[in-house]
Amino acid sequence: MSKSRHTLLVILTLGILTAIGSISIDMYLPAFPIMAGYFGVPIVRIESTVTLFLFGMAFGQLFIGPLSDVWGRKLPLRAGMITYVICSICCMLTHSFFIFLILRFIQGLAGSACQVISRALVNDIYTGNNAARIFSILQILMGISPILAPMIGGMLADASNWKYLFLIMAVISGTGLLGCLMILPEGKPARVEKRFNFPSVWQAYGYSIKSPAFINYALVRAVSNSAAFSFVTGSPFVLIGIYGLSKPEFGFVFSGTAIGIVCVGILNTKMLKRFELRNIIRLASIIQFISASVIILAIYYNAPLSILLIFIFIFLSMLGFILPNATALYLKETSAVSGAASALVGSMSYLSAFLITSLLSVLHNNTAYPVFLVMWGCVAIALVCLHYRR
Repeated sequence: MSKSRHTLLVILTLGILTAIGSISIDMYLPAFPIMAGYFGVPIVRIESTVTLFLFGMAFGQLFIGPLSDVWGRKLPLRAGMITYVICSICCMLTHSFFIFLILRFIQGLAGSACQVISRALVNDIYTGNNAARIFSILQILMGISPILAPMIGGMLADASNWKYLFLIMAVISGTGLLGCLMILPEGKPARVEKRFNFPSVWQAYGYSIKSPAFINYALVRAVSNSAAFSFVTGSPFVLIGIYGLSKPEFGFVFSGTAIGIVCVGILNTKMLKRFELRNIIRLASIIQFISASVIILAIYYNAPLSILLIFIFIFLSMLGFILPNATALYLKETSAVSGAASALVGSMSYLSAFLITSLLSVLHNNTAYPVFLVMWGCVAIALVCLHYRR
């Protein structure tokens, strides 16, 4: 196999691993109303399955990241992917909502291995702007999943077919597992002494936390990610429940926003040759803040849905600038403990998303305001963090 072809397969495999979290949520969003009827629970309870998945992703990364620094990358990754496949199949088969909740939490724990180790592997293999470029490419590949996943979900979101969405998740993760076994390099080698102890974990986390640059860019990534999850969690109620979109229409709208992220990710790979990473992030965050403000005003003045969709598109597209560049910057500051650093930021991102989605459930008032006010607040926090890195 040629070197260029092998590199392409490595990037595609890393893309699948990176997209697992997005696929696990985006694909079944259009099925929320049908699932609520199937399990006999309010739609807010179905939204809580997203919250539990996010909590599993946040909690799992805290241990799997440092574990991969000690045992090497591949062993924890394989174990996580096998567990994810099993949980996906069980989600398809269960008739109990309580069991479904537990499975989603375990699925999140298992999926966290894909998220944290894929980022650490990029940092093991690439450096500097090359790492930022690879993260941008992965962001583009990950952006394909929100394009296809809601469309597939919209087509299968009926009483007889929605369970097949979890079979598709199992097949995708199984493909990633094959790539892990056959294609991915080892990355950082396992330590000679493979003992996993908590003092070394806290030492690695302490090393990361002592870096002001790490904290700032980690927070920027975490709150930007939370803004996206605020929309992901609340969009079925807002767009289907309030504005009356059909499930296929919702899938196409959701996919349209993902196309924006992909296009901006492609643009980002070009801009990295001319502009500093932090300046790109700052400009994108300002555009997000303006877009969120316009959305809130549009709701207040009962503007047409098209106005909301335009600025939602702009807001989410900016993630193609923010997420890969912030990831490259915080990992650059902590390359000695990249597994632990990746785990810490991944946990911060998913824990903040967990808190945000929980907050949305509390603030739920049958209007669109909670979703977009939370998005506005997240961007405001990101701008404050960026201001103190000037």
